[in-house]
Amino acid sequence: MYWRYFMWNFSGRQNDLQSSGEIDRGNWITGIGFIDNWLVGDQTNLPSELRNNKGHNTYFLLPLLLGIFGIMFLIYGGKNGIEGFWTSGLLFLLTGLAIVIYLNQSPYQPRERDYAYAGSFYAFSIWIGLGVLFIIKFINKYAPKTATTLIVSISCLMVPAIMAQQNWDDHDRSGRYTCRDFGQNYLASCKPNAIIFTMGDNDTFPLWYNQEVEGKRTDIRVCNLSYLNLDWYIEQMKREAHESAPLPFSWNLSDYFGTKNEYIETDSLMSKLDLNTAFDFVRSSDPKTKVEDKAFIPATHLVLPVCAEQVIKSGTLPLNRASEILPQIEINLKRDITKSDMMILEILKENNWKRPVYFSITIGGEYLGLTDHFERTGLAYQILPVGVKGAEPGVNVDEMYDNMMNKFKYGGIENPKVYLDENIRNMCRTHRMSFIQLIGALLNKGDTVRAKKALDYCNKVIPGTTVSHDGLSTYLAQFYYVVGEPVEGNLIMNAVAKNCVENLDWYVNLDTNRRISCTEQIKDNLNTLNQVLSICNQTNQKSVMDKYLPIFIEYRKRLQI
Repeated sequence: MYWRYFMWNFSGRQNDLQSSGEIDRGNWITGIGFIDNWLVGDQTNLPSELRNNKGHNTYFLLPLLLGIFGIMFLIYGGKNGIEGFWTSGLLFLLTGLAIVIYLNQSPYQPRERDYAYAGSFYAFSIWIGLGVLFIIKFINKYAPKTATTLIVSISCLMVPAIMAQQNWDDHDRSGRYTCRDFGQNYLASCKPNAIIFTMGDNDTFPLWYNQEVEGKRTDIRVCNLSYLNLDWYIEQMKREAHESAPLPFSWNLSDYFGTKNEYIETDSLMSKLDLNTAFDFVRSSDPKTKVEDKAFIPATHLVLPVCAEQVIKSGTLPLNRASEILPQIEINLKRDITKSDMMILEILKENNWKRPVYFSITIGGEYLGLTDHFERTGLAYQILPVGVKGAEPGVNVDEMYDNMMNKFKYGGIENPKVYLDENIRNMCRTHRMSFIQLIGALLNKGDTVRAKKALDYCNKVIPGTTVSHDGLSTYLAQFYYVVGEPVEGNLIMNAVAKNCVENLDWYVNLDTNRRISCTEQIKDNLNTLNQVLSICNQTNQKSVMDKYLPIFIEYRKRLQI
């Protein structure tokens, strides 16, 4: 992992894709054809998505060679040179390889963490500077000083010039407002005075930035579930912040201080238990309520009663939806629960529908069985006392349409000059998925007019030219067929199929061992191409079928699938 990061800086980088050792993602390269072909396969037939990746940078080993020359300058520079080499060498090792060993880092991290070794790369950059002196010293033996100056200036300035040219497009942040705008979109998905539960960096820090720096939607309380296991954070949530009232807790600090009630086991001694009773049981000091001095919940199904009158009074649901309100919400504890889980339930219990409560759509998981009671409003799910057991989260069509069409901002991602790294592209696809769910819900209501407007707007703000179409986009094409726009649908299908064919063509022409290592990628592309053909067959899109069906059959034969 360290050497891969090292070579990114001084040799070149294949692309900006997170790598877990795949041949097509995040490796180091040189820009020298025969070396790269040996390292990562034939580079003359790269798919457009890899070839045009702005993180594809090639330095032709020039910075690396300059650094090696700098090491030679020190080693052959007498006693002072040797001392300088050991000093800078220790800096290089201790801030690089030594950190890897000391931290016992695994080679595949949750995200690329090359920043951890910046000190080591700075040390090597010292050697690069000294490499210029080595070249001067070498050429001085064979040329006059004037010629030496000219030759060294031209040759050595080429290195930073090449690096600037290669790196500019994936380091330029001008025009990119995705972080700010996507953070605002989470907040725009919530009603006034709301509570939104978040989990990771991308659905928390941009929200905090918008509130703390730009003063946007300071009425909303952002509550990070990763921190909600910590007593100091729960205490913080019990205080007012900007225009946001304290979160409702009945628990005292003594109930969650330190490791107290950090993890609660559940038992099926009772079939169901009221949430209030369950929490009183957990907080009780009676030894009979403990197992080995630890609290537990004697049921795996908890019940949160719902007061329909309060739900209507608070405006959580309009009067015309009163018939949908459930008498209670059942919480299925399929596992033992954490302090964070208990605090979520505590907030729901104490809030009693006074404030709107949301989950960020990027959290993932079953949310203690609450997903039956979710309605999507954009980049958030609102918890409501409605729903059908086992059903998928619903969509608040009117609210979500207004949010995504009128309130959301899209960070300049339609501009081809704006650099979108892999993480940003994934967030763009999250927005595209939100459009798909909205459009699907509109079509289920028979609202083809707004569905068509949402389709066109999606293609405008998240175009395939900057965020390439993949299997997810086949839904957009399908929707275009439904609203009677086959030309637009075929454009998307052709883009998806073309991308699959380019990938398959590259994978199939790799040598046997490398092709075997790409088995999953090959299957994914075949499945996506099959999905395109299946939809086009169902919708009678003959032009796409005629173009790609023979290619699909040919690849199936070649791969013996």
